Amino acid sequence: MIHGLTVKICGLTSAEDALAAARAGAGCLGFIFYPKSPRALTMEQFRALARRLPAAPKRAAVLVEPGLTEITAAQQAGFDFIQIHFQTSVPLARLREWSELIGPARLWLAPKLPPETDLSPLLLPLAETFLLDTFHAEKFGGTGETGDWSKFRRHRTACPGKTWVLSGGLNPGNLAAAIAATGASFADLNSGVEAAPGVKDHAKLQALADRLWTYP
Repeated sequence: MIHGLTVKICGLTSAEDALAAARAGAGCLGFIFYPKSPRALTMEQFRALARRLPAAPKRAAVLVEPGLTEITAAQQAGFDFIQIHFQTSVPLARLREWSELIGPARLWLAPKLPPETDLSPLLLPLAETFLLDTFHAEKFGGTGETGDWSKFRRHRTACPGKTWVLSGGLNPGNLAAAIAATGASFADLNSGVEAAPGVKDHAKLQALADRLWTYP
């Protein structure tokens, strides 16, 4: 077992896949509401499949630089967390608005950090959880490429009072190495457990479960 590790399975588009993720030991299920993503759902689609989901695990809505309408819809849908991806050019005042609307305990900030850029200390009071994903100039996550694990470890070590979620190119085969390299206690998997974008591979989810519970 990888002790103390919480796993989020993201990019879910069906109740069947969400239930399989829960059986695999996921502590959080992620649903993407970004129209440009191949894993995107509408809020109406989510409400339809949500009726078939158990109360646990917790659920996260994934948004990209949302407006008030999108945030309100996610809140009304009953999400435990709202994960917001954004470019570093977004004004701090807007990030503060997100924090005030959602609350630091429920807000996950996922800044799109270029390789040479670290998280601004000004963001730390705004959220309790920060997700660091692989940087891609044209995309907000979902690349399937591993990120800078040393950069993640540096942030986690510098601010141990926050929850740091490791994301980017993780799969059952490299998860243990990623945790060993970063010290992460929270990992986000998406394309690494897929058969196709938005379609989870249940055999890969089972492999993840086996890895989680039998890791020495």
